Amino acid sequence: MLTPVTEDREALVDELVRMVRGQLDPTRESTWQVEISGGVMEFRTFPERANVLDGRDHAREFTLLQALGASLRGPGEDRPLVMEVSSDGSGGWTFRHAFAASAAAVNTVVLDSDYRHPGHPRPGMPRTGAAAPTDEPTDPSVLAHVAGLVARFTEHYQRLSGEAPEFGEARTEADLVAAEREMGLRLPEDVRALYRLIGDDRNETGLMGRYSLLSLEGVASEYLEGQPGAWGWDEDLFGLNRVVLEADPPGLVRRVSRNDWWVVVASDFGGNYCALDLDPGPGGRPGQLLVYGRDYHGPVGYIAESVTARMEAVLAELDAGEVEWDGYPDISLPDGDDPYNASERVGDRDLADVLREIPHRDTVQQLYLNDAETLDLSALTATPRVRELRINRAGHVDLRLPDTVEGLKLDARHADLSVLSGHPALWDLTVKDLPVRVADLARLPALSSLDLSETEVDDVPALADLGIRALTLNADQWAQLRAAGRLPKDLAAARRAGKARVAELVDWSGWVMSAR
Repeated sequence: MLTPVTEDREALVDELVRMVRGQLDPTRESTWQVEISGGVMEFRTFPERANVLDGRDHAREFTLLQALGASLRGPGEDRPLVMEVSSDGSGGWTFRHAFAASAAAVNTVVLDSDYRHPGHPRPGMPRTGAAAPTDEPTDPSVLAHVAGLVARFTEHYQRLSGEAPEFGEARTEADLVAAEREMGLRLPEDVRALYRLIGDDRNETGLMGRYSLLSLEGVASEYLEGQPGAWGWDEDLFGLNRVVLEADPPGLVRRVSRNDWWVVVASDFGGNYCALDLDPGPGGRPGQLLVYGRDYHGPVGYIAESVTARMEAVLAELDAGEVEWDGYPDISLPDGDDPYNASERVGDRDLADVLREIPHRDTVQQLYLNDAETLDLSALTATPRVRELRINRAGHVDLRLPDTVEGLKLDARHADLSVLSGHPALWDLTVKDLPVRVADLARLPALSSLDLSETEVDDVPALADLGIRALTLNADQWAQLRAAGRLPKDLAAARRAGKARVAELVDWSGWVMSAR
């Protein structure tokens, strides 16, 4: 809802208006807008102008917006905030602001906060995976084996560097029990042994390759911050990567966006992290090592069946005598970076020929096909693991889609959506430019996420008869649903595509919430 501006904020608002006057044409109706969400600022103007403040070279403006935003927020208010300044073209200026209807973006309304797309765990799901914490000491045989590995590594390190590796302070059994009770799980025996022996490896000696063991306290606090096992992966209902991909090799790691039993224990201190998987897939084993972060597409990659296996791989490289010293052992090990995606310009070539040229086509799960004159998607049998397909600027597309595909973004001039009838897995569909018949969509049994905001629809009110959970439409399409007094009965989240002024967003979100 719209909230008032108090006298205490008037000075900040006046300064913002003075700042914005230089961004807009005062002789015509125009609007400047900023959305602040989680510290990130997104700027817009109506009509479009090139010199919108971007927050990078305008420190004073950025500080002003932070201060004004803080003054508008009440205690505990962390929803996205939109502020706008409008010119009426006759010398009049107006400031407005509003908070998002929910924790999502201001152009989004979440009606069912428990809903998640396939592969994204719901809040409060039962946690069944790792062993419960106990007072039992670390397995003596494991402790002895890990001690031997650390000793061998220390010898190699001294040989290469002339000095002993600088590890942390060894932890006690009592320290381990306290941290495990706090987290509600028991760490694998080899990880417990490593903490007993070295405490941490924050000086990056290379004992686990590029990843270094974090402190026990840091592991516990990180695990308990927010949702356990959650990080970076886009779990927004309208995020770019809604379809969850699977780590390689298949079957070892559960295909989920996060897991309460993924416990971060190491980092390369460059934006990548290593986690214990205490709830593996049917072919995996508890304690296997996963990686995620800046350099990984996934959400996670698989690197070793255990911390022990990772250290043994490091020692094998050192024993071979081919490791170079560059302040630390330069050890090259597989790091879970198997290629998950591919992007190809098709042009006038046959799709089968294009796919044959992809060296990792057997592992591709996300495929971009660009600028094709014609596409026969039955050729995708050559990429048997494709789960998400994005077709950009195509001419004619034959939509004989493999049953593995769960997400399709289709930008084409000609295609027959009825060919998809009965597809068992397609739950996420975006169509651009290609006219859509709602009757064709009704024949997709798994369809739950739909974006038609950049195309024409033959019967917009009929969308309410579909089992859609997340729906993106443009302003005119939402207006048609509103005029018909209809919304999909199972709708969990709605998104209004395109730019909108504050008053329009408030009016639209209020209608969606009341109509549902």
